[in-house]
Amino acid sequence: MTVQITAPGFWQSEFAVRFRRNRNAVAGSIIVAFVVLVAVFGPFVAPYAYDDTDLLGTWAEPSREHLLGGDQLGRDILSRLIVGARVSLLVAISVLSITLAVGILMGMIAGYFGGWADGLIMRTSDIIFAFPELIFAILVAAVMGPSKLTVIVSLSIVWWPGIARLTRALVLQLRNELYVDAAIACGTGPFTILFRHLLPNIVAPLIVRASIGVGFIVMAEATLSFLGIGVQEPEPSWGGMIRDGLVGLRTDPYLALFGSMALGLAIIGFNLLGDGLRDLLDPKIRDR
Repeated sequence: MTVQITAPGFWQSEFAVRFRRNRNAVAGSIIVAFVVLVAVFGPFVAPYAYDDTDLLGTWAEPSREHLLGGDQLGRDILSRLIVGARVSLLVAISVLSITLAVGILMGMIAGYFGGWADGLIMRTSDIIFAFPELIFAILVAAVMGPSKLTVIVSLSIVWWPGIARLTRALVLQLRNELYVDAAIACGTGPFTILFRHLLPNIVAPLIVRASIGVGFIVMAEATLSFLGIGVQEPEPSWGGMIRDGLVGLRTDPYLALFGSMALGLAIIGFNLLGDGLRDLLDPKIRDR
């Protein structure tokens, strides 16, 4: 007679149980999942194309034809909000991918090798940190010219130093551990040590930092678009929609109001998810 022992599935794991008990993580994940679903599938079910104009329906009030009303060119606000979610998510994913790749690599090199490499990378990040993040992004965007690529590049330049500093601090804590000394004694190369031994042990705080930073990226993209140096017409952006809605804010507030609500909901969702993941993955907070 044999006894078969099966490992518990993900939903029965300790992490999943603690995740379900964390209200911030649950609420944030629901909101983020909703935003992602809208961004991925929304354009296929949007009632109108985002650039369809109807000059007879300018500043239309919410109705059966336009559930959230129309803008200054008669374009359907709901359809543009849905497509704007895809734009915001695309920018956020692009900036996250670039900043995580660059920041983690630079931070690991600075923390493990030290010396002139550490000095060069940290002094470069100090120069960027000398300016307020959004002001520096506006400066870069103004130099490059308005476009979606400009938003991605400017926000990536602003955001990678924070990832690099966090990664450097984590590597400095771990590089003198016994398993690192053992790997060096066995003749393991430095980059193998970095990516095979150190990186898996610093992933958790980096995930938390990235999840919290998505809210900043979404807000910064909306700010650049609001100022006219971000995503350009006719492609919709929540920031651009808020800017366009300011013209008729007193008489026809629907465009600015619904754009602000969509932006605020996304930021709240990512911030709640980031706070929840921090509580779950930070051992100092988790074990209280």
